[in-house]
Amino acid sequence: MNTHPSGAAGSGARALATAFVALLVPTFCLIVLGALVRAHEAGLACPDWPLCFGRFVPEMNLKVGFEWSHRVLAGAISLGFVALATIALRRHDTSPGSRRLVLLAGALLALQVLLGALTVWQLLAAWSVTSHLITGNAFALSLLFIALSLRRGDEVSEGPRAPARLRVWLGVAGVLLLAQLVLGGLVSSRFAGLTCPEWPACNGGVWFPTWRGTVGLHLLHRWNAVLVVGAIAATAFFGRSESAVRPATTLAAVLVFAQMGVGIANVLFGIPVEVTGLHSALATALVLTLGAATEAAWRREPRPRGARSTHEPS
Repeated sequence: MNTHPSGAAGSGARALATAFVALLVPTFCLIVLGALVRAHEAGLACPDWPLCFGRFVPEMNLKVGFEWSHRVLAGAISLGFVALATIALRRHDTSPGSRRLVLLAGALLALQVLLGALTVWQLLAAWSVTSHLITGNAFALSLLFIALSLRRGDEVSEGPRAPARLRVWLGVAGVLLLAQLVLGGLVSSRFAGLTCPEWPACNGGVWFPTWRGTVGLHLLHRWNAVLVVGAIAATAFFGRSESAVRPATTLAAVLVFAQMGVGIANVLFGIPVEVTGLHSALATALVLTLGAATEAAWRREPRPRGARSTHEPS
């Protein structure tokens, strides 16, 4: 007998949502591990794919261990997702919106696997490394959205949404953050992290020596970060009176200031591995937090299925 309110998620759907959140944890770790693989220059430690030196378990050294562990964790996450996606799609009470998100996540995972292979086959080409980073973050975000959708259930909803000004700022922040991820991937894959070894100046006390080449790429990444900080600070300011959005926008503001500090430390200390890993972790945490804030801002207030909308004629 169904005892939960019409449209609300039942205990099975909530348990499945929790399972997707649990899968998000190793996915987050995988993204950070990928950054550590890059920082240790281990991206081609296994020169073939999907095997490593033609073997499933190769002879190990530090670099091979990083790359092989990255592949094993990626495989485990893929199997876990396939299992959860199968359960979600076979459940009769999974909402159409949740089904679409599961299918989207599956497409992103397939693309991510292909890009992982291409990073090896294309010898760490900048476009493949950067696309791999972006798709990995998109897959992680899709897992979060699936969990939120499953918890919400098949609700019919109506206003009010968050104010338009807040939604605009969230959109601006999201676009700038995406650009920052792309620039960060290119800075890493083109070894531009120390082309500006000073802060806030770039080199020799000059702030903008050139906008060409890897120096220009580094400067774009550096100053777009300032725009990201400003946009996310604006979302925190305009979301301060919105109870559904305020926790996420406040956390995003804290994370973005921390991320800027870590980015500065990365330059001043010569891109140490530990700081690089933290920089990657904060970036993905920021993607997830801003994504949660955006979802909350656009989500309409639920009403039970079958109830009359306040906007319908009586």
